[in-house]
Amino acid sequence: MTVVEGLATGVVRIAATTERLAVLAEDRADIAVRGDAGVRVDDDVLTLDAHGHLDVRVPTGTSLVIGTTSGRIGVRGPVGSCSISTESGRVAVEHARRLDVRSDSGRVEVGTVEGACRVHVLSGRIQVRSCGDADVSTEQGRIRLAAARGTVHAHCVSGRIEIDLVGAHDVDASTVSGRIEVTHPPDVTVEHVTERPTGPGGEAPDAACVVVARSVSGRVTVRPR
Repeated sequence: MTVVEGLATGVVRIAATTERLAVLAEDRADIAVRGDAGVRVDDDVLTLDAHGHLDVRVPTGTSLVIGTTSGRIGVRGPVGSCSISTESGRVAVEHARRLDVRSDSGRVEVGTVEGACRVHVLSGRIQVRSCGDADVSTEQGRIRLAAARGTVHAHCVSGRIEIDLVGAHDVDASTVSGRIEVTHPPDVTVEHVTERPTGPGGEAPDAACVVVARSVSGRVTVRPR
């Protein structure tokens, strides 16, 4: 095991060709690395070049930049800004301040994102338990946002979209083939349209938010919980 101490910025970059990458954020002052990885520190940024299985333990709030070719990626514990790019493989992130995930193929499961959540997948299911603003898309796969606390953009070519709004937030959701369901608090007034209103008077004056939801082949439902 390699232990690195004294990083001021709390940024860890991981470039990996791995079967499994596991990151755990916990109450600690150093960074511990277990696995076949080259370790480099430049301007208070820790860079890991890894092969095979890799386990990394970092202090709570550490920001992560992860790039892999394939393999499962798991991030547990509260991290800061988290950016993940992978060609294929399942991605699971438990808690991040901000999140950006890009993947060609694979399921993405997200717990809590305090701020903006961006997930773009070519093929795979996207599931987010709680987030602020959301920008998510997949060509093939289901999208599920269980508690959206900000503006939502959700798009897919083939798949179902489910969005549960916590408050009065605008939504833009579309799919070519699949069902769209948007639920909102019962005390929030919503204007449901198939195209975003433009120009003066385009938005209903008594609506707290606008939901633009459209499906070429599939039912669209916008309703209170």
